[in-house]
Amino acid sequence: MKICLTGDHADEMRPRVDEILCAAGVEGEVIVLDAAGCFDGDPSGIEVVYFSLGVTKYAAAMKSLLPLFDEPQLRWMQGPGAGVDNPIWQPILDRGTRLTNASGIHSEPIAQYIFAYVLHWERNVARHLAQQGARHWEVIRGGDLGAKTLGIVGYGGIGRAAGRVGKAFGMRVLGSRRTPIDDPNLDRFVPPESLHELLAESHYVVLCMPFSDETVGMIGAGELAAMRQDAVLINVARGGVMDEPALIEALRSRAIRGATLDVTSVEPLPPESPLWSLENCVLTPHDAGYSPLGDERLGALFLENLGRFVRDEAMVNEIFTSGLTNR
Repeated sequence: MKICLTGDHADEMRPRVDEILCAAGVEGEVIVLDAAGCFDGDPSGIEVVYFSLGVTKYAAAMKSLLPLFDEPQLRWMQGPGAGVDNPIWQPILDRGTRLTNASGIHSEPIAQYIFAYVLHWERNVARHLAQQGARHWEVIRGGDLGAKTLGIVGYGGIGRAAGRVGKAFGMRVLGSRRTPIDDPNLDRFVPPESLHELLAESHYVVLCMPFSDETVGMIGAGELAAMRQDAVLINVARGGVMDEPALIEALRSRAIRGATLDVTSVEPLPPESPLWSLENCVLTPHDAGYSPLGDERLGALFLENLGRFVRDEAMVNEIFTSGLTNR
């Protein structure tokens, strides 16, 4: 079995890959793609590719990696992200090549991101910074999360992590997803058909639902109208789950208090987008999930899946159709 490893930790992973293959009685050859785009062996006939988060930092390495997508003997690729809505994945799925995503490895950093901005809004961070810049001393009375409700749309891995942090702050936690879930941090499960109830009760609405045909435009004018006027929307799912023009209107009219968006319908966000200039909108460049521990977590997932792959067992996060993400 011919395996290609990528990223800054590829050489560290090689001995573990050898151990897994040896334990399964599988003969293998491990090839590493370095940052300069050079392979330390012949990449033809590659059967398994570990597409790391780190390799995306290196243009030369990416240029060498992409042709491996067309290798006729490719049997499995471990992807670097939760989403597989990028068109590059469709040919792999169409050929029947197995694909696993990175769902779950981003849960902790995204939960931290969510609460960085929950606290930003709750404790008036921007106003404090503005006063400091103006050398102006005035008491600002912030809120208290112990009196607030957190509504999470898409109560999967990220949703559970956010719910745990919310509960640690003393918040009431509501969660919605397609199937019921038993979680000690969840005060109430809200089925999808009752989504407007969650929106009406929540001071902070977090979007982290999967991106699919069913969730495109899921949050539109009607859903925004159902929200509290003092509510903040935080989107860490995909820009496509929102009706962006409806959101812009809701922010302009102060129908909701504000929004923090890590994702937008077009990325990078075009300079002419009104979102740039709305004072009650905070934008970040789709980086909520980035963490210095990301490659370590993805590497551990790959090694777990490699063991399952050579033993012909079900793999973690296997994808069978495009357009899905759990962020």
